[in-house]
Amino acid sequence: MWLIAWLFSAGLWCPPLLASPLTLANTYHARLDLQQYWVSEKYDGVRAHWTGSRLLSRQGLPIEAPAWFTEGWPPQAMDGELWAGRAQFARVQSTVAQGRKDESGWRQLRYMVFDLPQHTGPFTARVQALQTLTQRLQQPWVQAVPQWQVGSHEDLMRQLRHMSQQGAEGLMLRHADAPYRSGRSDDLIKLKLFEDAEAVVVGHLPGKGKYQGMTGALLVEMPSGQRFRLGSGLSDAMRAQPPAIGSTITYRYNGTHPSGLPRFARFWRVRHPVQP
Repeated sequence: MWLIAWLFSAGLWCPPLLASPLTLANTYHARLDLQQYWVSEKYDGVRAHWTGSRLLSRQGLPIEAPAWFTEGWPPQAMDGELWAGRAQFARVQSTVAQGRKDESGWRQLRYMVFDLPQHTGPFTARVQALQTLTQRLQQPWVQAVPQWQVGSHEDLMRQLRHMSQQGAEGLMLRHADAPYRSGRSDDLIKLKLFEDAEAVVVGHLPGKGKYQGMTGALLVEMPSGQRFRLGSGLSDAMRAQPPAIGSTITYRYNGTHPSGLPRFARFWRVRHPVQP
């Protein structure tokens, strides 16, 4: 609490704003009736919710975009992703963290809008309304996410492999008849070639051998409270300057052990860094 108080007094932190709860994704499973779903690319960026008056992160924190970026945006809510292209997550993260100071960075971003939280119709109707809305805006950095449908599980997997080879993070599936509902459900499905999750860094474990004097592994904590060592995937530069304790990192893995711990976990990237 003392850290939050200090950051607040220094003007470096503000509490989350009250944002409408967002819809969250379940993981793909074979029981889905694909005829009932729209498919789109999963964008590797920063989730951003336009409330009708300001831009917020998934956690409800303000995103300080330049005034021109949101000028003329409608008074209705939009749900989307700030994106700079495939494999450019770090660029987006840096620009969002710097806010209005990184003018050139914002020029490289697009707001990929995939839903309208306040629209009361099913997703198919929201897709049509969203396309109309973005066309009327006539701002090239605000785009409706392309949606399409597939006929079978085999077609879906073929598309997943093809797009992943081209650098896409994965695919998202949205139920055609579902209203916009907050929380996690099969209304929204994510599909990737690998599983990933987030954990918080709670310790730096010393290295041995060629990593003597460096970080051998991160000690990370899952949302469940379980902890595990994460060393695979760390570069030499990351071992020399590891993510700060309190940072949120993303790791990839292949299934879980009966205990719930991830199998073959390897570090992927820092998701939410903690500034000194």
